[in-house]
Amino acid sequence: MAEYHILPEDRDPLQRVRQKLHAGGIEETIRQFDQGTHTASDAASAVGCEVAQIAKSIVFDTSAGPLIVVASGVNRVNKRLVGDTIGLKLHSVGADYLRERLSLEPGGVSPLAVATQVCTVIDHTLLRFDRIWLSAGTPSHVLNIDVVELGELCHAQIIAICDDQS
Repeated sequence: MAEYHILPEDRDPLQRVRQKLHAGGIEETIRQFDQGTHTASDAASAVGCEVAQIAKSIVFDTSAGPLIVVASGVNRVNKRLVGDTIGLKLHSVGADYLRERLSLEPGGVSPLAVATQVCTVIDHTLLRFDRIWLSAGTPSHVLNIDVVELGELCHAQIIAICDDQS
């Protein structure tokens, strides 16, 4: 795996999310849940939406550095398909990678909580929702945001991330 260390100066992920929202002129809609929202199912129960409307952020390592795949809570990422689409081979990572290279905790991964150099792709099935929910940088904070606005803030490409998507 590549040895990339992309640590923003401000190590508080929640503050990084707030700063990006403010810089993008987007209203902050962050909610905290003390019990946590570690899984898509937990988050859907907490905010009162369907699991498909929850965006889980999954990190992979590539030869070009970290990649965040923002996927609908009901979809499983096909690494081969995503890799073929973006032209890179994806490698799964563990909690140490998240902590050491991105200053994030499992369950608190957000494409808005990382440096702008981190490549992000978004599951195109999330476009069927006006707004989605995703981590706001901690396991207990979630954010409600328009998918297109999220894509613009992250400079993300919107793609198919699993084989059974149309």
